[in-house]
Amino acid sequence: MDEAHNTVIEGQETLFPNGGWDVHHHIFEPSRFPYAPDRHLTPPVASIKAYLKWKADLGLTHSVLTHGLSYGNDCTSLQSYVPELGKSCTLGIGVIDPATTTPVELRQMREAAIRGIRVNIYKYNAMHNVERQKVALREHAAVVKRHCPGWSMAFAHTHLEFWCELTPVVEKIAASGIPIVTDHFALLKAASTLPEEYKGDITLQPGFADVVSLVRSGALYVKISAPYRISDLAPDYADVRPLVTALVEANARQILWGSDWPHTPRMRVRSREEALQETPYLKIDDRAWLRQLKSWLKEEQWHLIMVKNPQRLYGGQ
Repeated sequence: MDEAHNTVIEGQETLFPNGGWDVHHHIFEPSRFPYAPDRHLTPPVASIKAYLKWKADLGLTHSVLTHGLSYGNDCTSLQSYVPELGKSCTLGIGVIDPATTTPVELRQMREAAIRGIRVNIYKYNAMHNVERQKVALREHAAVVKRHCPGWSMAFAHTHLEFWCELTPVVEKIAASGIPIVTDHFALLKAASTLPEEYKGDITLQPGFADVVSLVRSGALYVKISAPYRISDLAPDYADVRPLVTALVEANARQILWGSDWPHTPRMRVRSREEALQETPYLKIDDRAWLRQLKSWLKEEQWHLIMVKNPQRLYGGQ
């Protein structure tokens, strides 16, 4: 594999005539910055050089580098990667430990163009425990509220039935002035990955009504990223359309797009042995997915999602 540049590029039509933001991607260069010993996943190399080529091939102009959880809460790599990607067109989302990350470290992160955090649910052993997820969200929000005005807070989890209990927590944090973001369609499922009982009407799946309500009220941003995490219909993920339509119609101003480059596998809790074994990336045709997504949206919706919304949320430069 050539440094994770495993994306198929076909054609060179202009997907982004007004520019475009990729608000969720990663960089992994473990020879320079070793992974955390207690990581949940060991990714192969995904270099700055490879990402910049991929980004240029698609015509994207801006990006938000999301700190890989394989690095734990040590954001040293992030603070190096962001300026190397170009601080005029790249911002960062970091990971912190609310109990140990210091105000000085947070200031250094801001100086390195970091504009938000993501909550490491794995670190709290909370992927399957909604009460621990609530603790994680509240503890991170307290740090952001006190030390990082203007920053957003992102998280993702795999239990759709948790959204009902998480809703009041998300609403309270959003009301305090902290934008809340969830990744990968909130991990709501498209028909191809749903149990039979929900395939006929995806709106009946657990969490759907809760997520749409949070988006409608403006309490939650949703990244329509990584469709391969919720659909089996590669390369254009046709069964994702009802989710895109529902989220955009609920509130187009709360929708973002991210690539999830270099395309790590679906989220799950791995054994210690699995976590330490290098896991290959998925081979994703990003252009086919973007072409399909654009065909489902009006021009003004595409511009909101790809340009205006990320500018508003992350503040630009």
